[in-house]
Amino acid sequence: MSTSCQSLSETLHSLIYHGPPAQIVPTASRQMNLFDEQGVSYLLLVLGVFNLMMYVMSFTFILISLFYGKLYLHKKVDPDVLGDDVPGVSIVKPLMGIDPLLETNLESHFTLKYPKFELLLCFHDDQDPAINIVNRLQQKYPKVEARLFFHGREDIINPMVQNMVQGYEAAQYEYVWISSSRILASTEILQDMVVKLQQPNVALVHQMPFYIHTSNFASIVEKVYFGCALARYYLAFNVLGMCCVTGMSYVFKKSILEQQKGLGWYGQYLAEDFFLTKAMHERGHKFVVSAFPAQQNVSSTSVESFVGRMVRWLRLRLNMLTVVASILEPLSDCFPLGITSGCLLYHFFSIDPVIFFCCHVCVWIVIDYIQLCNVQNGPLPFGKLKFLAAWFTRELLSTFVFLKAVVNPHRIKWGKHTYYVHMGGHTEVERHSHASQDL
Repeated sequence: MSTSCQSLSETLHSLIYHGPPAQIVPTASRQMNLFDEQGVSYLLLVLGVFNLMMYVMSFTFILISLFYGKLYLHKKVDPDVLGDDVPGVSIVKPLMGIDPLLETNLESHFTLKYPKFELLLCFHDDQDPAINIVNRLQQKYPKVEARLFFHGREDIINPMVQNMVQGYEAAQYEYVWISSSRILASTEILQDMVVKLQQPNVALVHQMPFYIHTSNFASIVEKVYFGCALARYYLAFNVLGMCCVTGMSYVFKKSILEQQKGLGWYGQYLAEDFFLTKAMHERGHKFVVSAFPAQQNVSSTSVESFVGRMVRWLRLRLNMLTVVASILEPLSDCFPLGITSGCLLYHFFSIDPVIFFCCHVCVWIVIDYIQLCNVQNGPLPFGKLKFLAAWFTRELLSTFVFLKAVVNPHRIKWGKHTYYVHMGGHTEVERHSHASQDL
């Protein structure tokens, strides 16, 4: 029975690839079938080479980030390097609404032990509930120079840029620190960024985003995303001199940004941080990563809000970096990369794809755990089982996020408005049909 099955299989294989016996098949048809077989072989070879390149590049970036994080993150600078004449820093804080931890975040800026800084606190309107918190802190710390700005500029599309542009334009110091409302500040962070900004040809120093742990599971997913999935490539790209910056917390030289048309000009894009850093980078200016990750200090989060933010960010990248976001990003995630590599290894070398995939995932988990400890600067505030649950949740969600983003890639819901993002990043506000749709 087994011999006859094998014979039948060989006969079917011959018919599929070569057609019926040669004497009853025209030459042209036989050549076409042979070409199809060769075409499939060439295609698989090309896919194999591409996959190998993706695998090698991914692990190269991951290992660079791992060693850089171990050697350079959380290493304090000597504040005496600044000397007696320290450069002043204008801290721009865009604010809207309140969070239970907002006062803690703001107070961390009021209590900075830095000799020369000002706080420029920006609001969309003079009825914002966060104004009461600011007034209370001003009374508590009267020696801190703090000014309030309202309403912004109506001609700017990006709500964050619209909010903070007046504060930016009023900044009296050359060094400007844009620090979003959820960022927890410290003196050592400010000192680190100022020292690095004084290096030759450095135009901007930025913090890699991270997340302060809270009790709920969603915060662990956030921490795993920023400390593992983002850190895998963020640090390596910056080590290699690529332009990879997020706009949560960064210090730059105002004169250099003014040469690139100023902050307000980039308000026509939702991803203003991408375009203004791209303009600086193309002029040959350098960017440096701070030794201290940006601590996002938020009282609560949810998996749903995490997914919404990931979808919004991915839609922006799909319109700005289409090939990278639509092909390279999804294929370099742990599960897709392991599945495609396993299938191709089985085809070319008969390696068991299940065993390979399991080994691949285990190695990836170990590296991510070490990297997360590097970014955390010590033991994690939760156990290994919670880490594994959050890690698998994040990796599985990445496919869902990608599918949701590509279904409607141009429309982005942010705050009270829905925006239409054109290819290339130019943005318009949709004023009617989709204003309340949750995208």
